[in-house]
Amino acid sequence: MKYPDLLQRFEKMTKPPTLAEVRRAVREIRATKGMLLVEGDPDCRSAGSFFKNPILPEADYARLQADAQEPVPRYPAGAERVKTSAAWLIEKAGFTKGTSSGRAAISSKHTLALVNRGGASAAEILALGREIRRRVEELFGVRLIAEPVFLGFDEEF
Repeated sequence: MKYPDLLQRFEKMTKPPTLAEVRRAVREIRATKGMLLVEGDPDCRSAGSFFKNPILPEADYARLQADAQEPVPRYPAGAERVKTSAAWLIEKAGFTKGTSSGRAAISSKHTLALVNRGGASAAEILALGREIRRRVEELFGVRLIAEPVFLGFDEEF
């Protein structure tokens, strides 16, 4: 277990959690982020995380950190590579939870989830995704990669 939310959840336990406890904790954490299907919750109308966390060469991460006014999230990603937080980049680019563009929006629970507020077309969701990707790349030089598999759409959406 290396996921920070899980580590925090179980940090005071004196023995390792059971598989059932880990499963329950994962589901509870995912529910707080709108990542489970819950009847009547508009933040659950998503494909999950829309962008992957970027993996950067160490030099690119160092440049990003040097330009930042605060610590940039950093996770190990292999030799000379650093994984950083897509959600952090999106938020620092000025997109907040709940930001909407027509019927498409960013979840009010999790910055990585793009949601359909009701009646949005795939084109509307993709347009919001493009705008987020464009601004993050413009401000930070980091190109976000979509996580969902698109059927009938260009890979670059």
